[in-house]
Amino acid sequence: MEKRFRPLALLWVLFLALAGRALILRLRYPGQRTSPWILGGLLGFLALRMLSLTRDWRRGRLPGTRLLLPALVCLEGLGLMIARGPGLTFKLRLATALVLEALLLVLAIRAWRSVRSQPGAWPEDRIALAFEAFLPPRAARLIALELVMLGSALRFLCGGFRDPAPPGFSHHREAALGGFLPALPLLIPGDILLLHALFPHLAPWLRWILHGSTIYAVLWLFGFYATLKARPHQICDGQLHLHQGLVKSVSFPVGLIQSIGPLPEFNDDWARHAHMKGVQKLVAAGPAVLELELSEPVRVLGLLGPGRPTTRLAFSVDDPAAFRAALEQV
Repeated sequence: MEKRFRPLALLWVLFLALAGRALILRLRYPGQRTSPWILGGLLGFLALRMLSLTRDWRRGRLPGTRLLLPALVCLEGLGLMIARGPGLTFKLRLATALVLEALLLVLAIRAWRSVRSQPGAWPEDRIALAFEAFLPPRAARLIALELVMLGSALRFLCGGFRDPAPPGFSHHREAALGGFLPALPLLIPGDILLLHALFPHLAPWLRWILHGSTIYAVLWLFGFYATLKARPHQICDGQLHLHQGLVKSVSFPVGLIQSIGPLPEFNDDWARHAHMKGVQKLVAAGPAVLELELSEPVRVLGLLGPGRPTTRLAFSVDDPAAFRAALEQV
């Protein structure tokens, strides 16, 4: 299949390259004067993107609300270029941030309420569907997943670890991550002390960004373990539902399974790599790993949407014998 040239992808590459260059120059030369030119280039690319979105909106390909977010960012950028005093710049940034946060908060609340009224729907699907009115589908799904991941972490830390696991075939009891959870909070003071010791003259804003990223990473790991526990593999109405926490999932009829068995032992990493080529993995380190071969290809739903079609899957499960016995009874 011949690959088509995608000007939009090239546009985003140039956009990210300019943004990265602007950040590097800002860090190396705080007083340099090339920032306005780079900002102008970024705004030019953003204006081209808005023209493309406007064309798709007029053709009925996407809702008009998709123009709101780039328009707000464009207005903020123009404000930064024409503002002559720090007061106006700060007020413009604050107003834009408040508008965006209010929109996202309202959408998230509405999505959570719709999930409660419709049992069986995953919350991230509803949140992503609400966010798609303002964001591209992949970005909407990624933000929705992160919100649910952090929400799962906070619920877990506030007593959710005592909740019993749902019915199904667990893959969290033997997970290696479970043994590290009590030690994860210790990473936060360790990170603070290490940064102060190694980089005593680091800019305060960059120091807080690094501290925030450490806290976020710790919460993300708690959330990942919580979703491993909350989403076991299930066999229901002739369908097999496999999960890797909130990160990956796939569902297909049990009748598609041609073979199932444990992963073979490999003499070296090269042999393992060759065997696992083309295999979609829903694996949590620790539990036993089973390999499935299907008669028809399926797509695993990941962080950014469905992946490539595959007929081979590898997944972890705490009790492989019980899982295989349940499949034989279907």
